[in-house]
Parts: sequence; structure tokens; C-alpha cells
Amino acid sequence: MNTRHRVQLFFAVLLSGLTPIFLGRHFGWSIWLCVFGSAVLVACTGLLMMARIPRAAAPDVPPVRPPVPEPEPPTELPFREVPLQNLPLPSSRPDYDFRFSATVLWRPTQPLSLTSHANLAGLAADAILVRARQVSANEDPGRPDLLAMRLAGLLGAPAYDGGGLVVAMAAGITVTLTGEDTARLEKMAALRKAEEAWEQQRQYERSRREYFGGEVLKSTGSAVVWWLSRHEEEIEQAVQLIGPLTELAAAANDSDVPEVFRHYVGRRSGAPGDPCEDPEFDDELADLLMQEEQAASGTGDDGFTARVADLMNDLGLSPDSEEGMVWLDRVGRATHAARPDREAAGPDPEDLAGPDGTPDQYDREPPRPGAPWQDFQND
Repeated sequence: MNTRHRVQLFFAVLLSGLTPIFLGRHFGWSIWLCVFGSAVLVACTGLLMMARIPRAAAPDVPPVRPPVPEPEPPTELPFREVPLQNLPLPSSRPDYDFRFSATVLWRPTQPLSLTSHANLAGLAADAILVRARQVSANEDPGRPDLLAMRLAGLLGAPAYDGGGLVVAMAAGITVTLTGEDTARLEKMAALRKAEEAWEQQRQYERSRREYFGGEVLKSTGSAVVWWLSRHEEEIEQAVQLIGPLTELAAAANDSDVPEVFRHYVGRRSGAPGDPCEDPEFDDELADLLMQEEQAASGTGDDGFTARVADLMNDLGLSPDSEEGMVWLDRVGRATHAARPDREAAGPDPEDLAGPDGTPDQYDREPPRPGAPWQDFQND
């Protein structure tokens, strides 16, 4: 049915429906009779028009073809396992190798019948080791646990080998270090920490020496200013400390006490009013002053013995040599003869000579090794 047929059918039905209505109004028919007649006439006209319209030929239906089955995807080959046990991996330090253990999971990328490699398992293991070495070569040998975690994340993903013949990944990764290497690393770490602490201590002492020698004790004035900066209210005490500070400054600079400050110098340790006995006096400066006074006065415990030893060194004599023992023996005799308490010290060796005037055993026998030096120290 085309458009023209539809237009003809519309007007025929409209005309057949309105005709009974106009006839009923003209002849005075009831409304129900008009409606019934209009409906019957419309139905008859529609059927008649539909019968006259030619039917279109039914289109040819193509034959139904059976669906072609889609090809199934090729089934993947299962993974195979290769264990790796205690294999060395390089670290960032030479001669300190990690110990690597893992289970390699691998499968070929093509059927085995088409593969030209004789040992695909070894190829997969080598691919895993190559990837592991690239990571371990930059790792510190003292942290194997961190390396194990990195390798677990990296080698857990499947990857092809260099030739594309296998796909390999690793599971159950463990990284360790030998007990000897662990002990060495711990010892070196302890020594390194001790060396750093010692270096810091030495730098601290060097800084203090530079501070006191180059700034505080540079001169008497700088020493006094330094003390006043720490004791701003103790002006009179600062005046009493001019003498000790002057001595310290002179000793620190290897120079004599300046003439302008010599009248401040004269008090000794322990004397009344000695500033070193003041509890407020700086302990470090007090120790320096005591050492300087002892060195200047020569009142140390071994002061005289040290002078004699220095004299022997200047003369080129050794206390253990024969010439040195003879020299010490002669000095001992001279010292014994010059002592005021000679009678209390005992007779002189010359008085112990025999009746014939010959020297006794004291002169005839050579001094025993070490004896003159010990006797000299005792005197």
C-alpha cells in the first residue's frame, strides 16, 4: 500500500461515515440509527477498498545460514619451576656477595616442537639472574632484607628473556649474607662510628684550643675582656685576675710578660688572695695557670732528674752506656761531696781507700748497669 492508496481509503471512509448522518437529519431518523448506519457503511467501504488495493509481492527471504563457530583461543602452556639455591649476587662493595635463592616460574612462548633451544629452563634462570644482578649491584651489602623486598616486587612480574623464547618470573625470593661477611660489616660499622666520634671529639678540642689560643689568650686585654663578658658584675675580681691572665696569655703565645703588666704578677698558687683558689675562677684557666707556674719555677716532681737527662742527651751520653755510667758516677760523687749534710749522708768513697792508699772495691769495680742512675735519682 502506497501513499495514494492510503489517501483514497481515507476519503472513502470519511464520505461513507458522513452520508448516513446527513440523511438521518434530513429524514428525521433517531441518533442511534444514524450512528449505526454510519458505522456499518464505514466498515463496508473499508473492506471494499482494501479488497481493491493490490497487494505487494512478499520480499524474498534469504536462506538462513548456520553460524560459523569462532576459532578457540590457543591454550597457554602451564608454568614450569626451576629452583635456585644460594647463588652469589654482586653488591656495591667488592668481595661482599649476596646469597640469592628463589623459585623460577617459566614457560615457552611457542610450542616445544618449534623451539630451537635445548635448555629453556636454564635460559629462564639466567634471565632472572640478569635482572637480579642489575638491582643488587647498587645495593649496600649490609641490607639484604631491603634487597629481597625490591627483588620480590621486580621479579614477580613475568618478562621475556633477551631472545623472546621464554617468559620467566620468580617467587619465594630470599637474600642473605654469609656470617663472616656480616661480622666484618658490623665490626667496620662500629669502627667507623668510633672514628667519627673520635674525629668529632678531636675537632671539638681543636676548636677550643683555637678559641682560647687565638681569641681568649691572644693578649692580656682579650683575656680580661673574655672574663668580664662572663662576670659582668665582678669588676674588682677582674682586677685581681689581671696577673694570672697575663701569665696565661704570655705562656699561650710563648712570650715574656709585658712590662706594663709585670707588677700584677707575683702571687703564687695557694697564697692568700690567690684568684686560682676562688671557686668562681674558671677551672680550665686555673689548670693552665698552675701548669705555667710549675713549668716556670721548675718545682715538678722530676724537674732535677729531667734536667740531668736533658744534659746527658746534649752530651750524647746514654744512662745505660759505659761512658754514661762513669759520668753519672762522677757527678754523684761531686754531688755527695758538695752536700751540706755530708756527715749524715755517710763517708766519701775516697775515705774508704785501703791502708796502702789504693782505691777500694768502690773504685776498682766498674759501676753496675743502672746503678749510678738509680743512686743519682735517690740522691
